Amino acid sequence: MTIAFPYGESVTVLRAGLVDDGYGNQVRDWSAATSTPYAGCAVAQNGRDESLTGDRNAVASDLVVFLPAGADVVATDRLEIRDRVYEVVGEPFAWTSPFSGVAFGTVAYCNRVEG
Repeated sequence: MTIAFPYGESVTVLRAGLVDDGYGNQVRDWSAATSTPYAGCAVAQNGRDESLTGDRNAVASDLVVFLPAGADVVATDRLEIRDRVYEVVGEPFAWTSPFSGVAFGTVAYCNRVEG
């Protein structure tokens, strides 16, 4: 049994392959990224939405995203949420209840720094 969010929103997983940057380094080619949309996701703020000070005026935002069970998302992906792109932070994991065995979904943490 899996749980769906009937009023959830769409989240798109962006995945970029590696290309040579001309200097012998492998870098992600985001201009040719593939996209996989997932409906019924839950998105919540994850404790930080702050302005950074110093030499620049920037805002950092952290989110936690609950995707359907079995969603194909890895640590090197990006997530498009509400027309903004966030970087996945850490390895996404399957969230299963230890009491019922219900697979609630795949949990991914992500962030975005703007400015």
